[in-house]
Amino acid sequence: MPKKYRFRKMFFVCEDKKVISPDTHMTSAYQFKSTADQVCSDRTKRTTHFEWEDKTKPVRVSTVEGFYLVHESFYDEVLKKYVEGD
Repeated sequence: MPKKYRFRKMFFVCEDKKVISPDTHMTSAYQFKSTADQVCSDRTKRTTHFEWEDKTKPVRVSTVEGFYLVHESFYDEVLKKYVEGD
């Protein structure tokens, strides 16, 4: 019997441990952690705010976080009943 679903682990460069923040409308996913680490290291070199950022808040911290992506039909069939507010 063929497998109905396939899980894929993808890596994201997160700001303050969040993949999507209120000011983010899109993001990039990376298949390999090493690629995400390289992108993250480029982002974390800065220690000051950008001109448009709120200077009263701390500089955002970028980290690489891994997530398993599931197909929408799997979510609807299995996971939806375990998610609050959906």
